[in-house]
Amino acid sequence: MTTRLFVWLKNKWASAPLGDPTLVHAYHAAFSNEHGVRVLQHLLDRIYFRVYEGKDPNEALVHNARRTVVQEILENIDMGEHPEKYHVLVQTLEDDNAIR
Repeated sequence: MTTRLFVWLKNKWASAPLGDPTLVHAYHAAFSNEHGVRVLQHLLDRIYFRVYEGKDPNEALVHNARRTVVQEILENIDMGEHPEKYHVLVQTLEDDNAIR
């Protein structure tokens, strides 16, 4: 488990650019249609904008973890809608050869 976490962290932080262009496009495509907007609104209403008012630290941790997932979705959607705000890898084709 520790080795797997180490490898994941190394890959996660190794690349300076934010996002894989195909993944950013997939997020944007998934949440820009009618159903995606409805799902996103549900996540915002039920998870992201709710404030935990209890006293249980474990429940607070779970609540914040769920909010983090929604935050990740929002960031990827924003990268798809406003790529100029981020350094996102872009693939171009030149003479049928992909340049990265």
